[in-house]
Amino acid sequence: MTVSDKFSVLVFSRDLDPYSLRMLHELERMGHTVHVVLEPLRSATSRDWGTEISVVDRVKLNGRFDKHAAQRYAEQVAQCKPDVCLCYTSRALSVALTARRRHHFKVPVIGSRGAIGGVSAWYLQDWFTYLSPALDAVTCMSQAIANKLSYEARRFYPKHPGIFEVIYPGYGQLMDEHESVGPRHRSTSERVRLLCVANDRPIKGLAVLLDAVEQHVASDNWQLDIVGQCGEAIRQRIAQSPKLQQHVVAHGFRSDVPDFFRAANIYIQPTLQPGEGIGNSMAEAMSFSLPVITSNVGGGIELTEHERTGIHFEVGNPVALGQAIDRLIQDPVTCDALGQAAAQTLQTRFSLHNEALAFVALFKQVMARLHR
Repeated sequence: MTVSDKFSVLVFSRDLDPYSLRMLHELERMGHTVHVVLEPLRSATSRDWGTEISVVDRVKLNGRFDKHAAQRYAEQVAQCKPDVCLCYTSRALSVALTARRRHHFKVPVIGSRGAIGGVSAWYLQDWFTYLSPALDAVTCMSQAIANKLSYEARRFYPKHPGIFEVIYPGYGQLMDEHESVGPRHRSTSERVRLLCVANDRPIKGLAVLLDAVEQHVASDNWQLDIVGQCGEAIRQRIAQSPKLQQHVVAHGFRSDVPDFFRAANIYIQPTLQPGEGIGNSMAEAMSFSLPVITSNVGGGIELTEHERTGIHFEVGNPVALGQAIDRLIQDPVTCDALGQAAAQTLQTRFSLHNEALAFVALFKQVMARLHR
């Protein structure tokens, strides 16, 4: 039996977001059929995605094993006759698997993790949903996450049959959300703005970043903006150091993050562990033509290319990080060149069309396995 080149896709999710919607529209532009099942609108001000894509039902999910919701899901499978079911949220995925188990349909079920960047941030329930051997495939935002999930799945289930497929998000969409940003053309005497958008979970490496700028950056004409949740330990560290007090500002949560990207010259992501995925903030920085300095582990090294769109430094090494920062501070021409190349790679390698093509290739893979 051959596998069709055109697919009917039934999407289960609690809600959508603009990025997911654009990818589904791209599938439709390629000739595939897309139907969506969402939860009911939560309020009168909630966005009604039904005006933008075919929402065939709205099903309230009362827990991960809701039998009533599972029945409604199974009814939509029978009605829409999809080739594959694509689940965007963990709860919807759990209900879809419950529906298939209780109502015995054979349509492959694929889990897609949405915007979660790092495996370490997942809830325990998410772990066991995405590691389920009943699941046909999981799309992972980076190879770092795919490796972690695959390892854990085989650890719990030695004969796990699932597919853990890397599908990079269409980060090129970010270029459409703001004005085009060209080279900064800063002078060597201009104050350099460093930026890190991250919370203070240890995996993010903020402590290493503070060590680097306090002890190992020779330049003196710079400011580091840290945007995101910072606890007492980070704030005290800054307050107790005269140099950090002078150069580092911990802003906490901000609603004007794009303005920080516009003002910045260099973006820094000092990830500490391989399990950390591609940070959305790193992609956003690239869309603003910023060069990225990131450690040589995790999803950051999949999004950036060393010496072409950014600089990779040895993980956990504040000396190496300080040297990388100094290098770009002192060389604005290289800084601009790396930033321009970073923006270009979002539009080519990480385009929305490439993301949709990767999903289609995965659909073919799971359908071929089903037919065998």
